[in-house]
Amino acid sequence: SISAVGFVQAGLGIGLVDALLPWQQFAGLAVRPLAAGPEFPIALLTSRARALSRADEMMRDEIREACAAVLGDHRAKV
Repeated sequence: SISAVGFVQAGLGIGLVDALLPWQQFAGLAVRPLAAGPEFPIALLTSRARALSRADEMMRDEIREACAAVLGDHRAKV
């Protein structure tokens, strides 16, 4: 997604990007969220060989909470 910024700023077209970054902070971009945007599954990858650190667990929990907040009536499968 971040690669699209340079192309759009250079006038080479448009970009379809995720809504996770604050795209408004980039000069020269017009951000137009899609009405009833597409849904796509996401996955959090972890190592089976290593236990999660406390920081990893905190990040996982924050991601779960953010997904649940965005999905509203649709519950995040966690």
